[in-house]
Amino acid sequence: MGDRIDLPGAHFSVDPLPPASVREREYGSIGSMSSGASRLLPSKASVSGRQLQEQYAQQNHRRLSQSTPLDQNFTSLASEATACPDPDRSRSESVFSARFNAPDITVPTRRALRDFAKIAAQYHEKERQREYRLVEHLESRDKYKDVYDRLKEWINDRSSSWKQRLWWKLTGQRRTCSRPSHEDLLGLAQHHFCPRSRLKVHVMDFKHNETIHHQIELGEIEKYWSDKDDDVDVRWIHAPLGLGPVHSTIEDMFLHQAPEGRDGREFVNIGNDGWPYPAIELLNFRSRSRFQEMRDVHAWFQNMHDLDSDLDRSSWESYKSSAENRGNTILDDLKWRATHLNITQDFQTLPDFWTQVRSDMPWQLTEGLAMSSYGPLDGLKPTFQDCDQQALRNHDFFGSAQLVRDPFRCFHRGDGFLLTLSPMAGVNYIDRHFSRHLEDPISAIFENDDASAIAFALNEFKGQGTKNWHRRSVEWLVVYLLTEIGVTPHPDRQGYNAPSLDAAYQEVVQSLKRRRYDQFSRQNRQEPADLVKDHLTCIDELTRIEILFRKRKKVFTSLLKDVENFEAEDLKKGREPDHVDDVSMPEQVLRAIRRTSDQEEVFERLLIDAKSSLNAVYELRSLQQNDFAIISNNQNRAIFVFATVTVIFLPMGTLTSYWGMNVAGIRNTAWNQAHFWKICGAVAIAAVFVVALWALKHWWFKPATIALSRGSSKQHQKGKDAGAMKKE
Repeated sequence: MGDRIDLPGAHFSVDPLPPASVREREYGSIGSMSSGASRLLPSKASVSGRQLQEQYAQQNHRRLSQSTPLDQNFTSLASEATACPDPDRSRSESVFSARFNAPDITVPTRRALRDFAKIAAQYHEKERQREYRLVEHLESRDKYKDVYDRLKEWINDRSSSWKQRLWWKLTGQRRTCSRPSHEDLLGLAQHHFCPRSRLKVHVMDFKHNETIHHQIELGEIEKYWSDKDDDVDVRWIHAPLGLGPVHSTIEDMFLHQAPEGRDGREFVNIGNDGWPYPAIELLNFRSRSRFQEMRDVHAWFQNMHDLDSDLDRSSWESYKSSAENRGNTILDDLKWRATHLNITQDFQTLPDFWTQVRSDMPWQLTEGLAMSSYGPLDGLKPTFQDCDQQALRNHDFFGSAQLVRDPFRCFHRGDGFLLTLSPMAGVNYIDRHFSRHLEDPISAIFENDDASAIAFALNEFKGQGTKNWHRRSVEWLVVYLLTEIGVTPHPDRQGYNAPSLDAAYQEVVQSLKRRRYDQFSRQNRQEPADLVKDHLTCIDELTRIEILFRKRKKVFTSLLKDVENFEAEDLKKGREPDHVDDVSMPEQVLRAIRRTSDQEEVFERLLIDAKSSLNAVYELRSLQQNDFAIISNNQNRAIFVFATVTVIFLPMGTLTSYWGMNVAGIRNTAWNQAHFWKICGAVAIAAVFVVALWALKHWWFKPATIALSRGSSKQHQKGKDAGAMKKE
């Protein structure tokens, strides 16, 4: 058990000194907060022992001079740690003093607590930089949101009927809108779908003691996969590309740049036959409104052919200007590939703009099956424009989010290069700022390590490089990325200060189960149909998620076989690990398997629960229908009795009323009995005539028409048979 620290407003249970062999990549807990607060700080931090010794006394003196209660508690905690008669504490102190003399030590949570003020200051600085980055994007987003609204109004106006337009004009409810300008429409398309040559690519150079991050454009990628400095152990290149011709061109050109005999070790179990490169399918969250805008723009611009030439020209415009002296290698390969895939008809034509950028749109849960093949023609082909109305929208926390799917593919070479391709630009880590993360632009999401798993992987090794890697190899980085990104989305990074995906679906299923008895209310007759529809939607989503987790488990199980083979091969050749205390590849994969197995089990139970709830809805509805049938039967009996009485007494009432009429003698009229027969007789004759015409039309002419049609069809068939015999 750890030491209990009583602070104003919270209680922390701190692990005094974790073992040196335990090193986690994820954010850990300061302690279990009794008030349900979140994990705020990293539980361990790797710092220099010499720096720790020099700053230890200065920090204690400085914190004692300050009068804040929180810092006094931190300082008293440090004093208690150095003056405790407990023999177990003494042993911990000896280990702690030994780690001070080490060149690189693991600092426990106690040290993180003493550095709370500094970490909090860094957090505020990070937020300030984020807000500064978003200013330009927000201005651009507001501009093109206005263009989108005007275009939507113009399209709705054109698709409305002439009656609606006339009514709007007469009532003045809506004014006639005009189409946005040509430049505004081009900007709107490029705002949602970045031209390929201007797509931002991230390059990470992992050295022994540091990591250098470059952000380049896709048009510059060739010079970064050709060569690297000698002191760079691994170079990781991440391009946000989905399945399509550009994706296929980039991956093939990258793999063909490998020196002879340096193709890298093959992941034979996780990859497909003849294609030993790992891939996994990811879940992430997008803003529903922005996702709908993206799909609307894609659908609307398919019919605006006057923009095609300008959009096609903008796809690789910057790349052409920068590639004049070295040849258009990517463009040449892309032209050949487009012809090979039957996208274009000649080798001199590039694919059109929308064929290249369509892969930026993520898959919805209901679009296609789980991704099994990853060919260039297996990308997304949207069949409808609107976003799915997911059951998760009924959860308050995820009301503005859309759960989507994206592939994540890794291509590695034996000379220390790794290329990852994925269009994923959504939120992977769930925390209390979830709704704010959804509004981040794509350019900012890759820098927000609180939201994006790729951003977290990009920033994880800044300042340390590869010195703490179990093996300084590209295969170790591949395994780390797959096991870190492949288990998202989850709220672990921020200490479960937000509901997890399985917890949210549990609440959705429970809400559906509570609504089962609302269908007996007579106030909402549409409730039974809506309830069944919501159940089917939820079951569909749970089925897709459960299939995805089952496939993830299969991927990680295959990956475990590959990394065990790698470890056995390294031990056989006498290659010792570069850093023994760090997590090995099999340990990372086993952790991912346990996590994925738990998720699969939870969603499997949720799926069973949702199906059982739907069956209960059908049974309750059947009972309700039986009750209605009994009530209806009783009502029918009463109506039958009433009708019988009416049939008996109606002729008598008609006769008595007729013969009781005294037409003659009405004051101020000259009517007699003949007037009655003129009027009623004419009406009766007209009624009989209409009924006779209807009977002739439906009972007399209809059989003749049917016989005539049958005869003509037989003659037609005879003609076809005669023609076939002549051909023979």
